[in-house]
Amino acid sequence: MTADNASVTVRIFALPMDACDPAKTWRSAAEMIARRLREKYGRSIETEFVEIFTPESFEHPDILSLLEKGDDVPPYVTVNGALVQSGGKLSERRIREQLELMGISLIPQK
Repeated sequence: MTADNASVTVRIFALPMDACDPAKTWRSAAEMIARRLREKYGRSIETEFVEIFTPESFEHPDILSLLEKGDDVPPYVTVNGALVQSGGKLSERRIREQLELMGISLIPQK
């Protein structure tokens, strides 16, 4: 779920989970958000999914610290490292609001 030459990185961090339906996992939800952001913003947005407690997650000690403190709960969503969401369902709206604050424009629709 990454884009070349991205100027903004959206990371979605979630706990591992098993689901009877693979379409109902945090990873599948993150992939849907990534597709929608790509459609709306083009290649300027890079979206990554990071499963907490995998080796990759240990590259993000700030996120593991949130989990350890217990003040915020997963899933966590960051935009260029800034926490924009913790807990609940993934919110494309919150991500888009942060992108707008950063001056990232929607691509023109055909």
